[in-house]
Amino acid sequence: MPAPTTGAVLVRRPDGSLRSRLAGLLPSSFYRQVSALTLATAASQVVSLIATVLLARLYAPVDFGQYSIALAAATILATVATLRLEMAVPLAEDDQEAGMVAFAAVLLSALAAAGLLAVLIVAMLLTGRPWFDLGAGTSVWLVPPAVAAVGALAAFRMLLSRQQRFGAISRSRFTASLVQNAAQLGAGRLGLGGVGLSLGFVCAQVWNTVSMWRGSGLGMLRLSTCGAAVVKWRRFSLMLLWPSLLNTVTVSAVAPLVALCYGVTVSGLFAFAIRIVALPATLVGQAVATVFYPKMAEQERAGVDQEPAIQRAITGLTMLGTPFFGLVMLLGPDLYAMFFGEQWRAAGLISAVLAPWLAVSFVSSPLSSLMTVKKQLTRLLLLSVVEAALRLGALAAGVLRDRPMMGIAAYSVSGVLICLYYVRWSLRIAGSRLRSWAWGNRRYLLVVGVGYPALLLLREPLPRPLHAALAGSLTVALVGWAAGWLYRQGRRPGGAPPREASPGHIAPAGVGAAE
Repeated sequence: MPAPTTGAVLVRRPDGSLRSRLAGLLPSSFYRQVSALTLATAASQVVSLIATVLLARLYAPVDFGQYSIALAAATILATVATLRLEMAVPLAEDDQEAGMVAFAAVLLSALAAAGLLAVLIVAMLLTGRPWFDLGAGTSVWLVPPAVAAVGALAAFRMLLSRQQRFGAISRSRFTASLVQNAAQLGAGRLGLGGVGLSLGFVCAQVWNTVSMWRGSGLGMLRLSTCGAAVVKWRRFSLMLLWPSLLNTVTVSAVAPLVALCYGVTVSGLFAFAIRIVALPATLVGQAVATVFYPKMAEQERAGVDQEPAIQRAITGLTMLGTPFFGLVMLLGPDLYAMFFGEQWRAAGLISAVLAPWLAVSFVSSPLSSLMTVKKQLTRLLLLSVVEAALRLGALAAGVLRDRPMMGIAAYSVSGVLICLYYVRWSLRIAGSRLRSWAWGNRRYLLVVGVGYPALLLLREPLPRPLHAALAGSLTVALVGWAAGWLYRQGRRPGGAPPREASPGHIAPAGVGAAE
């Protein structure tokens, strides 16, 4: 049991010896922690995928549209409510300060939820409507508890990640997935529509929050110490808040914008497409991100060379993500119609159009936390403004031409460009270059660069069974390639990749001058 500390913070502290802390930076530890998270998430995703097949027959696209809008509203408001203080948890000087920052974020999210509920009640009494819901319908009443749960969950997840208690995160994530899917299936049988989907999400988030809070060992804290944490990290959090908010509105919680541009039904198809095609990001990408951010913060404090870890992360994520997103790009509409019903074929087409962006985002998303670790907050803000402008312009193009798929395609292209920049910047700040990494992986990139365009061009001329067989063969080959790479990384002493002479490589010492 943890010992009490000043301010009544209870935090389970890992072994603080220099040897153990540096051992945690080794690639073997990174792979082991990511694997633990991935296996637990895989189990929960299998449950979710099976449940989605059933949910697709219990709910209509408009129900998923209402749910996606309510979920997006909760995500956006939770981002504002916590002021992104949870991102300071891995950067805090010690575990006591990290507990203070986490508790402050939890308290802010709870206060924001209470305020939002009061606004909804007052609006209902004065106007007869709860709020401007953008099409969320009755689900808008579930937004306040969702805001409190999402904000608190983010803080506890960061605290557990700092403590390297990834097993607790895995167990909590798996049980929350069971709760969400069971609640949504039960609500679907009762015919609750979008409200049922939203209710299942809120139940899962509350379950997940309580579970992680118990696992974190964090007790109650005095308000004065919370205030001190907010004051100390206020500049950091405010600088990080705006890029996070822009990214949330235009990427992870874009459903209200899609609904505003193309209607609630298209928003539902878009949300359902993302729900399926984002499985690898949830399965592996989130696991990598959960481990990667505190590891990079640890290495930054210790002055450890970060280039090997970044190179391996980019290569591994590329090899793991390409086969899945490539298969969706080639066979998305047919796969969706086969597994979920003909009414979801349009969602499969949306998935195919979004697949290139999601493939690059699968690589760049974990790396984007480097800007926070490196305190490049001004650059992050500028990039977020550019990204938001590109994505909004893309959606607007579809509105002007009255062609939703055109807008979604432009949205995907803008995402590819932004994500490639994040990958390039991550390599550069570590002392390498994108072309250097590409040269080191030239054979893999050549197969991908020739194979997928060729199969896209041959989709119409070839018989559908033959085209599907070729797409499956390419997928199996790339999965085998990824498995071989991971096996070699596991056998290599220390996990260090061999240096390969390549054009454009620069030494880590040159980063400061270059930047």
